[in-house]
Amino acid sequence: MTRQELNALYDAYLENAIRAEQERKPLEGLFGFGRRASDDPCHERFAEDVEAWMKAFRESEPDSAAVREILSWVYRAPKEYPEPQTAYWNMMAVQGFTQELIPILNREDAQALEAEFKATYARWERMPVQKQILKALQALAGQ
Repeated sequence: MTRQELNALYDAYLENAIRAEQERKPLEGLFGFGRRASDDPCHERFAEDVEAWMKAFRESEPDSAAVREILSWVYRAPKEYPEPQTAYWNMMAVQGFTQELIPILNREDAQALEAEFKATYARWERMPVQKQILKALQALAGQ
């Protein structure tokens, strides 16, 4: 499992999410009528693909440095690609699949990732999954 494979999943997803936004008819989804861009199957497929990738990555027995690189990228991705909004929120949600990788980190990598995570997501931006991630990183970092 390589970062390039994970990047390819994200790239394909963003292309599909943008296409879903562009193909949406004006006012479609307004007042709950019709399909919304967030109803496109690409969102669920992306979540399933990321979950499977994370599981396979964990099973490959990566070292702390490899895990840190992947987690750092996954945590930054929503900020680097904030549009379309449907993709942004889905990229935030799939961060939950990283929680099983956090225990692989050594203390130094956990500390560095914690600092990076705090700098990336202000307190008021953190959804429950980001709060859980930060808590796990802090526990591992010894804080």
